[in-house]
Amino acid sequence: MSQQLVPISGGIQILQTSTQRRSVNTPSLQYIDVKNLKSRPTEWVIDGRPIYRRLPAVSETYQTNFFDILPATNTAIQLGGTQDVGYVYIPWGEGLFGPVSAEVITSDSLENLIVKAGQIVWKYGTTVVPPVILNLKELDFGSGRYLVAYQLVYDDSPVENYYQVENYSLAGTKLILTSSSEGVVGWRYPLVNAFLNSTTYWSNSDTYFPSFVQPVESFIQWESNETFQSSPAAPETILPSAYSTVVLRCPPGMSYSGSATLSYVDSVGVSEVATSSISVDKTSQYFEFNVVPPSLQTGWRVDFTELTMKIQSIAVSGVVTKVTPQAGPATRCALSIYPAEAVPTTVFNSRGEEIPATFCNLAYIDVDFNSKLLDIQDIRPVINREYKPIADWLTKPFDEDLINLYEQVKGYSTLWMSPVVCVRQEYLALETYGVELN
Repeated sequence: MSQQLVPISGGIQILQTSTQRRSVNTPSLQYIDVKNLKSRPTEWVIDGRPIYRRLPAVSETYQTNFFDILPATNTAIQLGGTQDVGYVYIPWGEGLFGPVSAEVITSDSLENLIVKAGQIVWKYGTTVVPPVILNLKELDFGSGRYLVAYQLVYDDSPVENYYQVENYSLAGTKLILTSSSEGVVGWRYPLVNAFLNSTTYWSNSDTYFPSFVQPVESFIQWESNETFQSSPAAPETILPSAYSTVVLRCPPGMSYSGSATLSYVDSVGVSEVATSSISVDKTSQYFEFNVVPPSLQTGWRVDFTELTMKIQSIAVSGVVTKVTPQAGPATRCALSIYPAEAVPTTVFNSRGEEIPATFCNLAYIDVDFNSKLLDIQDIRPVINREYKPIADWLTKPFDEDLINLYEQVKGYSTLWMSPVVCVRQEYLALETYGVELN
């Protein structure tokens, strides 16, 4: 049985194959001139290696040190001497106050703070940020001066995501299992069998034991045991799920009667949600509970009227929550507003280590006693080129001539200062152009 998780709001992307062909856009000469996309000649710097300060794509410039390319007036906009800072990326030809400039403005009523969309660039790459509207009165802003900035995070900690599922088996999910047969030591059909998605099953009766040991009630219960901690300082929370449909299937060939009741289990107690009579199809008998409307819960219980009940599999539809590891460290931006004199200089990463805080400063705002904006001081550090780490250049099969040239320069003393090797290289070059040597 194969299962597919479909991400919804807050989920992650799933790679899918496509048979559609992608078209290639070729910019015109006028576009290249206006956007300043003309290719640049290779720069030979100290040590003679030509890969410095150049990328093999027409509109990209490779920099070994991202912050060395900025003027002193731009790098001076920092907090507490922080070395890692973020910048608002505005491509050449775009407006400094356009719709994607991350500019901070206000509404006509002076109560709403508007942050335009944009791209934030720092030494770990580029992050696209959406537009944001904040009502200062609803947020209960007091009078004073505040810093509006994007706090930059580069972390590989797992993330919490919601997934839309259909007929999804809970096999492999961290659960706390309880049933009416758990009190009998040595029971041969434990509840875990119903969650293994196999031929095994849970049974509320076991002929191995005498009748006076058999359970006097029939129920199964499962609770989420998967926790998530957003930060070292935050408490652990149990991941909830919202089931719209729950199907409990009996082993094939069995015959039962009666009904069952689905309930939520929480710290308060047990609350009934839905009731189902037993149904049958070509596979086996089953109970199907339709929950309207579904809600996020952490515990579920099913009570049966049949004492000798057996359950082979449990499948759910709706929304499940999963903690998924990231394929690699990711860059995230969080819009933050701090009092100007209380901006943190350090934060904690996923491993609990205290590290310097990194910000992309946007503006200082002054707010009056009525939570209205008095003034906005734009302090955006702007950059007109993206940051491209060295891995992007070394792993792309572009500009083979430049790569070959670098290989020759790197081993110059071996390739060109040894007469035997030098002559061999000349012979190879001649043969390349069809000159035969005897």
